[in-house]
Amino acid sequence: MRRFSLTTLGCKVNQYDSRALAALLEREGLRAAQSDEPADLAVVNTCCVTAVAMRKSRNALRRVLRRSPGAAVVVAGCYGDYDAARLRRLLDEMGVPPARAVIAGHHGDLCAAVRKALHLPAPPTGDEPGDGESLRQRRLRALRDGAPGAANLPPAEKFPGRKRAFVKVQDGCDAFCTYCVVPYTRSRVWSRPAEEILAECRALLAAGHREIVLSGVFLGAYGRATAIRRRWPDGPAPLVDLLRRVARLEGLWRVRLSSLEPGDVTDELLDAARGEPAFAPHFHLPLQSGSARVLRRMNRQYTPAGFAQAVARIRRAFDRPALTADVIVGFCGESDDDFSATLRVAREAGFAKIHAFPFSAIPGTAAWEIRAEAPPPKIVRARLAELAALERELAGASRRRFVGETLEALVETAGGGTARALTDRHVPMTFAAPLGAGKLAGRVVRVRAEAVTPDGLSATLIDAPPMLSLS
Repeated sequence: MRRFSLTTLGCKVNQYDSRALAALLEREGLRAAQSDEPADLAVVNTCCVTAVAMRKSRNALRRVLRRSPGAAVVVAGCYGDYDAARLRRLLDEMGVPPARAVIAGHHGDLCAAVRKALHLPAPPTGDEPGDGESLRQRRLRALRDGAPGAANLPPAEKFPGRKRAFVKVQDGCDAFCTYCVVPYTRSRVWSRPAEEILAECRALLAAGHREIVLSGVFLGAYGRATAIRRRWPDGPAPLVDLLRRVARLEGLWRVRLSSLEPGDVTDELLDAARGEPAFAPHFHLPLQSGSARVLRRMNRQYTPAGFAQAVARIRRAFDRPALTADVIVGFCGESDDDFSATLRVAREAGFAKIHAFPFSAIPGTAAWEIRAEAPPPKIVRARLAELAALERELAGASRRRFVGETLEALVETAGGGTARALTDRHVPMTFAAPLGAGKLAGRVVRVRAEAVTPDGLSATLIDAPPMLSLS
């Protein structure tokens, strides 16, 4: 039986696509290679959201080829759309001839590309992304041709090693934040039918997952033809109905939303979420900057005041919700006052976690043209350190609110005398595991929060599911 390896970089949507690719390959009769086995087909699902992500993608491809030098290769993901020529040069350097490799991003048909790779060697088709076209031209061609990208992949069947399952419900973005390359790579905005999503969720629950994370490139655009909010018609948000239906599935412990824009946090959404016991009150809101001037330069669809209003609505709707955020530090023209505004908004929001990134100028984006205005690296590093210190303070305060309480948590790992779990409010819990604790992984337990730690909360196991024998 032929073997495949699958390496994934990047976002939750990429992780979902990889599991869908695995389902496709298993249907074609392949099996996943063990860590000590070479693969006959090596798939690397790449990311290009930052220069660091691109470098990691290239390094991952090198590692895979060293481990399986004779494998046929599929380079999937956004990097294939962004710079296929560079990836092809890398493949050439590693001794992989064109007849043994396919570069398949979202501007073509990923499913067809993988099927082609399964029957290599074969003559190249000549329609690989990047052949004589600019990034903008490739985007327009993909839109004109209705390129399916990853839409033809089968549903993901399982997430090995994970207790939470990601379910992609939406893909694509056309909002064109000035720093972001994704609208050029995942160009077409599309959504999956609700019945297809529900069937996949039922299958994942039957496979043993207890939490579903609804994911999308622009999740709030589920059921919409565009991610540009001002172009949305009036009426109920399709995401709200989908959330209600998923939340009521039998066997589900929690449904979580992967990421929302501040404008998605409407009374309609919050009323629906509050009415569903299975909803996890954890809201990831990309802040990016707390400066109105910087947000305008980024072409974000909200202001600092609008962000604060979204946070206030969430806090009115839920008891101690978890709020997490992304922040870009050192965007073009960011002044000391702009960064101070970011710190102020973050403190007022009381984030439980901040994912902070230095600005990365990507050729082809609007921000590339003004990259010379970015602060010097020394200043960016200092600001990142200041934001990290604030995050530690806020995270500790957020976790401290639960000390002494009994909480439910989904066990993610257990062994070696220790178990780690995550609550619905995104609080990591660590507790001493009893004998037989390996059976706890994937189960919902009740624990008492004891003390704040650098990584979350230490806890004591109160009880576990009655079907488990822990002795």
